[in-house]
Amino acid sequence: MKKCIYLSIVPLLFLLLIQSGCNNQETAYNYYLALKGESDNWNLNGYEIEMTQEKFKAGNGTLKMKSENEYKTDSFHFNTHAVINNEDITIHSGSDTGLGIDIAEETTGTIEAATYLNKNGDPITLDEISDIYIIVEWWDRNKSKNVKERINLYRKTDMELNS
Repeated sequence: MKKCIYLSIVPLLFLLLIQSGCNNQETAYNYYLALKGESDNWNLNGYEIEMTQEKFKAGNGTLKMKSENEYKTDSFHFNTHAVINNEDITIHSGSDTGLGIDIAEETTGTIEAATYLNKNGDPITLDEISDIYIIVEWWDRNKSKNVKERINLYRKTDMELNS
């Protein structure tokens, strides 16, 4: 009878050791977002964000002015923002300046860097991002001033924010 009890406990202990070893492993993840959006004067297409535990990559988008095939100005700038754990962070930016540059279509380029870390020092996950948006700023030749517009790219639903 004792031999039968010992034989039952050994496989159970073995399973517990295997299971506890598996719980200590980090789960690998890859997030890929294909984003697009628009504002009053701009369309953004093809903007991509890729996140892994090792890297963060953003860009490859094209900004096109609505109803304009050519728009000459002296300055153009954009900032892509992500709200990560309630902190608004600029994750990507670009600009173009010069006399009479045509900004009717602008590419965003791409950045690649180490992944963002949360307050615990762990790589962020998509669950920690509540908003992604881009601010486009340019010299409006008709208004003779800099103009800014926001293009919303990603927003967690209220239900997701409360979970």
